[in-house]
Amino acid sequence: MKKLTATLCILFLMLLSLPALGQVYVDTDVPEDWESRDIIRLTIFRTGESDCMLLEAGGEAMMIDGGANKWRESLRDALAARGITHLKYIYNTHPHDDHIDGLYRLMQYGITADEFVSIFAKNFRNDLHSRTVKQADKSGIPYRQLQIGDVLTLGDVTLTLYRWEKGKTINDLSPLTRLEYGNCSALLTADITGEAQRYFLKNLDPEILKADVAKFPHHGLTPFVTEFLDVVDPDFLWITNYDDDDVRKAKNQANYRDIPFKASGAGTVILECDGEDWYIRQTLKQF
Repeated sequence: MKKLTATLCILFLMLLSLPALGQVYVDTDVPEDWESRDIIRLTIFRTGESDCMLLEAGGEAMMIDGGANKWRESLRDALAARGITHLKYIYNTHPHDDHIDGLYRLMQYGITADEFVSIFAKNFRNDLHSRTVKQADKSGIPYRQLQIGDVLTLGDVTLTLYRWEKGKTINDLSPLTRLEYGNCSALLTADITGEAQRYFLKNLDPEILKADVAKFPHHGLTPFVTEFLDVVDPDFLWITNYDDDDVRKAKNQANYRDIPFKASGAGTVILECDGEDWYIRQTLKQF
């Protein structure tokens, strides 16, 4: 009996040591007092097969990638409709056109920011990157290269960056970003490859990867590595792509595990969180 009691105590202490997790509600009405709470909002805009996300927290805002060029005017108008003319950060995960072009255009349209941040060096040899860095300079926006383990803050939100430094492609090198707010967490996977996922599995504490909600890597064209998804163990996934046969493997992966998901290419996806719970909905409007 004493051994059993001791074992139960150890298990209880182990449970207490685990990070608290947020609850996830999809297509569910928010509580009546929701608007009176300290809400953060992550908006995944309807920009086809491209990443374009706006994070708002504590009266501050940042862009996490800006989508492809064809959506530039819609993005400009969406920020204007929200009264956003200045951002704390313009954050580019990697300089591919479907991630960086919208950011370049926003600066041309007069959107300002405290910093333009990227895990790539300012002098990284890439035409789209160089063009965007020049525009940031022209707009008077300081450029900062982020390092592994760096933390960005937006209101009470923290975003911690990780990277596979020895990756061979730009997608390999794109960062894994962990968002935390209260007891809630999200994992932003940019375009990380299967090899990068295996690197993170081997080199990061599983608690870093565990998240309430997560983005499919590479627009759902690159499914999760099975073991990686096992560790993340999300309650909701989103795909920054159209809801079509190109992402069939990603959708099958989510369906097999009974994980609800939405494709932002079919309509803007909005995730709101009060530090305890996530409420997620989709609008068929573009922005």
